[in-house]
Amino acid sequence: MEDNEPTILVVDDTEDNLDLLEFALKRKPVRMLRAASGQECLVVAEQKLPDIILLDIQMPEMDGFETLKRLRANPTTSKIPVVFLTAQRKDADSIATGLALGAEQYLTKPIDTDELLVRTRMLIQLKRAEAELERTKADFMAMLVHDLRSPLIGIKSVVELLQDSGKGSPLNDDHFELLNSAHSSAKKLLELISDFLDLSKYEAGTMTFDRVQTPITRFIDPIMRQMEIQFRQRNVTLVRNIPEGLPDVFADALKTEQVVMNLLSNALKFTKSGGRIEVTADQTVAEVTTADGPKERKFIRVSVIDNGVGIAADELPTLFERYKQASSAKIIKAKGTGLGLVICRRIVEAQGGRVKAESDPGVRTTFSFTLPVAE
Repeated sequence: MEDNEPTILVVDDTEDNLDLLEFALKRKPVRMLRAASGQECLVVAEQKLPDIILLDIQMPEMDGFETLKRLRANPTTSKIPVVFLTAQRKDADSIATGLALGAEQYLTKPIDTDELLVRTRMLIQLKRAEAELERTKADFMAMLVHDLRSPLIGIKSVVELLQDSGKGSPLNDDHFELLNSAHSSAKKLLELISDFLDLSKYEAGTMTFDRVQTPITRFIDPIMRQMEIQFRQRNVTLVRNIPEGLPDVFADALKTEQVVMNLLSNALKFTKSGGRIEVTADQTVAEVTTADGPKERKFIRVSVIDNGVGIAADELPTLFERYKQASSAKIIKAKGTGLGLVICRRIVEAQGGRVKAESDPGVRTTFSFTLPVAE
């Protein structure tokens, strides 16, 4: 049996109904479990953990509603999707009661097995997506706690050491070195908090942009000069390959500097000593939607290309989502909240552009963004 075949627990007090459904599902890509009562359903669900429970409402001793209440009250079975199966109680009140108790859907007898499988696959996909979201949130909270805790501990330690040195004592070289360390920690903490605040503003649509006609060198060259020392310290070559004569773009230069900074910082983080990072730019054309319909528009594309560890193909589609980090970050033990690329996407898209990532792991990785040419 294939691992991706879903398991359905069918609960019905009529054995003939269970037999008929089991026969109908015999050649389908699904595994069926049986329960002839609400009490048996509770036991089987806890032991087998099915992907979905198909639950009859009209049952003696413990009806479907009571069974669902107990399923939801048990932490082991509380997350299993439940679809009510009914031939009689199809009125609005019964449906409302079932949904209020936590049922996902209703199905009526006789069961259409094709419809059942479609609904099952949909609910399983939703369940897996929710589980992935929970894992992502948990990973993010762990990174957030680490990123907030480390600089705070550093600042606290410095303050305590200075306090222990005695009130009125003159500061020596060691004290100043400690203060520099505290300043660095405070700066890191402030940058992290600023990222959160900026992202919340972008997502709420309250961030303002001062877009004017500007050459791309206005937001590329200052950042490259600013990061020269970091590149030298890491022994990574930074190359500028921007042709003359490119038209200006319509953009907020200061906010776009943040995009260039994030992309270069990411590239540097994942590039080994002796590696190479190149910043390029060219003109491209893309179709945009306007009030008059689709229209071609000119864009300038800025790319940051590195020969670092790279990104797996299946991770590229989610790279610009909140709290996502490529698995390569774990390989090089890079800590972070995964907000940098999300902020880049928000800044670029708010100005009418697009961001993109391409990678051939271990050979070449390209992050690029476009901005509209000033007309």
